[in-house]
Amino acid sequence: MKKEEGKRRSFLKHILAGTAAVVGTAAIVKPVKAKPGPTVDRPDETLYHESESFTKYYKNLR
Repeated sequence: MKKEEGKRRSFLKHILAGTAAVVGTAAIVKPVKAKPGPTVDRPDETLYHESESFTKYYKNLR
């Protein structure tokens, strides 16, 4: 019984030590933030084009 307890305790100690190492490493590393990308202003760009097939589809929805 003593050997089993020793094995369990050893296992738990290793798990706790590994967890502490991971948490410690995560605390040291700075999070990376995304850089804002360039914004492009396109006032003349058409984002929607109504075609015959779309018109048919919209009429069928009614």
